[in-house]
Amino acid sequence: MATVLTGQDLTLTIDNDDYNPQTLSVTLTIEDTREVFETLDGPVYKTLQQPYTLEVTMLSDWGTTNSLCEALASAALTAPDTSLTATIVVDGPNAETTATFKVFPTVPPMTGAGTTQSETTFTLTGDRNTAPTIVPS
Repeated sequence: MATVLTGQDLTLTIDNDDYNPQTLSVTLTIEDTREVFETLDGPVYKTLQQPYTLEVTMLSDWGTTNSLCEALASAALTAPDTSLTATIVVDGPNAETTATFKVFPTVPPMTGAGTTQSETTFTLTGDRNTAPTIVPS
C-alpha cells in the first residue's frame, strides 16, 4: 500500500529560484516496498527503498513571466539527472504538515483549449537518494 499526501500549496526550487504554480491538485505518493523474510526465528521485515512520485495538475503557464513549465522544461533538457527540491504544505483542521523531498525534472505537456485557461498534468519521479521528510507543525 502506498502513502499518499495531497497538498494545497506546492513550491519547486529550480536553480535557487522558488516557483509557486497555480496548482489545481498535487499528490505525493510513497510506495510501500517492505519485504518479509521468513527466517527460522520468525518473520523479519526490511524496507530497502521507498520510491515516490509527485503528480501535479496546474494551470498551464507557458509564455508567462517566471513560468514553472518553462523552468521544468529547461532543467529537463539541460540537466535531466539533477534533482530539484519540492515542498508541499497541507493545511489540516488543527495544524499543517510539510513534506520536503527531491524530484527529477520533466518537460510538462503543452496544451491549448481555445479561449479557456488550459491545464497541464505531469508526474515527477522522486530521487531515491533523498528520502522525503514529513513534518507536522
